[in-house]
Amino acid sequence: MSKAIALIVGAWAMYCSMIGSYDGAVAILALYILAVVLDPFELKHKKDTTAANSRVHE
Repeated sequence: MSKAIALIVGAWAMYCSMIGSYDGAVAILALYILAVVLDPFELKHKKDTTAANSRVHE
């Protein structure tokens, strides 16, 4: 999914730069970088432990 979003953002930035709208290209790239840094698609409830690590050792 992230590769598809990167492809769309890159295509839009290329289109904006081809028509001379450099502010649009810079704005879409800045929003994409912000989305990568904040990562809104990351699952917050994802556990980092595996089944082997979650066993109780006595």
